[in-house]
Amino acid sequence: MVKSIYEGNRPRSVLLASIVTSIVLVIFFLFGAISTNVIRGVAAYTQVDIVAGSIFVLVITMIISLSLWPKVIDWLEIHKRN
Repeated sequence: MVKSIYEGNRPRSVLLASIVTSIVLVIFFLFGAISTNVIRGVAAYTQVDIVAGSIFVLVITMIISLSLWPKVIDWLEIHKRN
């Protein structure tokens, strides 16, 4: 029988950390875009720009965070053992 190299819920925790990171960064993007429109008085960004930018930020941050979180968790586990 093949034994998994992952202990516990590690893949699930990586996925959840990635989703949370992505959502937080999308919220920062939305706050920045909406506040820019409010401060300028004239709409600098249309609703389509804001929605498309939010989707882009979500996809890019998911890709990046899914590649970074496993390394961070490995680093934390190594330092936790020492």
